[in-house]
Amino acid sequence: MGGAPLGKMGMKMEKNEEYLNRGMDLKRIVLYVQRKLWLVVMLSVLGATLGGVVYQVVRSMKMPVAYEAVSKLYVSFGHDESGEVYQYYNGYTWNDLLDTDPILDIVMSVLPGYERDAVREATRAEILSDIRLLTITVTGENEKFVREVKSAVENGLKEYARESQELEQIKVLRSGVPERVFWDDRTTSACVLGAVVLCLLAFGVISFHYVLDEAVYVQQDIEERYGYKALGILTRNQKGLQPYARELKANIHYLMGDVRELVILDMDNHTEHRRMELERLLNGEDTDDVFGGTVHKEEEEEFGWHIRQGQEEQEKEGQWKVTAYGENILSGEECRSIRQKGGVVLLLPFGVDVGRRTSRVLSFLGNQDCKVLGMVISQADEEFLNRYFA
Repeated sequence: MGGAPLGKMGMKMEKNEEYLNRGMDLKRIVLYVQRKLWLVVMLSVLGATLGGVVYQVVRSMKMPVAYEAVSKLYVSFGHDESGEVYQYYNGYTWNDLLDTDPILDIVMSVLPGYERDAVREATRAEILSDIRLLTITVTGENEKFVREVKSAVENGLKEYARESQELEQIKVLRSGVPERVFWDDRTTSACVLGAVVLCLLAFGVISFHYVLDEAVYVQQDIEERYGYKALGILTRNQKGLQPYARELKANIHYLMGDVRELVILDMDNHTEHRRMELERLLNGEDTDDVFGGTVHKEEEEEFGWHIRQGQEEQEKEGQWKVTAYGENILSGEECRSIRQKGGVVLLLPFGVDVGRRTSRVLSFLGNQDCKVLGMVISQADEEFLNRYFA
């Protein structure tokens, strides 16, 4: 007597070890992830929104303040001794000229209080296309500084042209006002980055949850996790003609033999609904008619799982009677009834992790010498099953 429980426990431990070391069912993983796609989409949208909002906040609050003023000047060149026009000025030449004392002295004469190095670093000269068009750009952290330096540089270049042999005059075509300089707008990139980060995070969460998930989806999960017979599947919209209903009905008939009384323990605690579902299945059409596929359309519709409230079931000789218990009300009295009726069938909800509760209940039933005849998956998703078994 003492050796039997230990042997059975050893077999269960071996089964659990095999379950933990089981290989990856790629099709099951893909279908599992499909059921969670709403989470991926929702987090991706949230990530894109957060990325754009955070970028705009940082762009407006953390970006250093800078101002820029751009002036366009037209340069008229003088003639050399041979009568040719001087044309050797370019952008590098003008940058060097702005840093030399002749021009910088003129500029600094109207900028009292400013340092020469600050003015030199703030000013940039460029020849973009035509050597006669000179672009002067002044940047700085202070709007007043940029405005005054820009005006001083324009006047300094005009005065330098009057005193230079190579230049006839420099005329200001457009004198820009200081404008705030912003970073390039990369809101789209920030949104994409946020969406990618949270999308990857969502897949990480789903993967982690999948590893820890002990929910049952197909019969193989029951056999590998608990080591009991997987009697079949109750789908959410059972019509009685799917293979799942036929297989479940055949397995229960074979398991119970001539007995027409079944005790179930619903781990989802919807005992009355599960009882009525099984009774309608077992007491529905004649077995041969259902298995042979000769049920008419009208009869098929009547065989659905739509339970009418207040409908009175009439007792008929030979009909199946299902006694249902909930996991949260299981006690010594229920166990005594289970022992008297020869055993119990556990109903495990599809896709709901009740593994720890089920292990606790199985331990309690074992201590009470209540025989577990097998397990059934209830409220299964037909679309998931059809894709998995396709």
